[in-house]
Amino acid sequence: MPTEPELQELLGVGRSTLREAMANLESKGILERIQGKGTFIRQIPILLENGLDELRSVSEHIRAVGATPSTSRLEVSFGTATEEIVGKLELKIGDPITKIERVRRADHELAAYCIDIVPRKLLPDATEEEFSGSLFELFDAHRRIISHANSNLRPTVLTRRDLPELKSEVGLFLLFDEVFYDKSGVPLCYSNDYYSADIFDFRMVRRR
Repeated sequence: MPTEPELQELLGVGRSTLREAMANLESKGILERIQGKGTFIRQIPILLENGLDELRSVSEHIRAVGATPSTSRLEVSFGTATEEIVGKLELKIGDPITKIERVRRADHELAAYCIDIVPRKLLPDATEEEFSGSLFELFDAHRRIISHANSNLRPTVLTRRDLPELKSEVGLFLLFDEVFYDKSGVPLCYSNDYYSADIFDFRMVRRR
């Protein structure tokens, strides 16, 4: 943002009026003051009402508000199930798994960082291009319909060491730690999806 004197001249307003307006925008999270650097316009969050009580993929969350989902980084690797993964996906130690790491964007803005682990036998022939899009849609195409999820949510902080695509040194995220199941209760995927607090503002209605 321009300096206060520059804004006063541009807008033709007094100092007190300008400061009151900027304080109001800062309280709403639209502006951010950084000591020694200036005032910056923050990315306005995409509001997802009732976003927590309905099972959606990251792509579906982004499309629901009219934005276009894309993947700016994709890393697919193959390994074997560890003790932690065995408990999540009902596998045996050493069973083949596929790990998909992606940076998802909403209209080119960093929206989510996703780490998904899938038993390799479920999607043995999936190509890297297929993994770049919605995993929900990919499972649908392979006749493995995701029915429900066991989810844990918690706020977390990522640094540039965790996620080099961050614009600042640290970022606040809402982590969805989830296991997805089909209608028969077979686990299909273990996911850690980090939703950016700069983009997503989840809300839900709670009734008594």
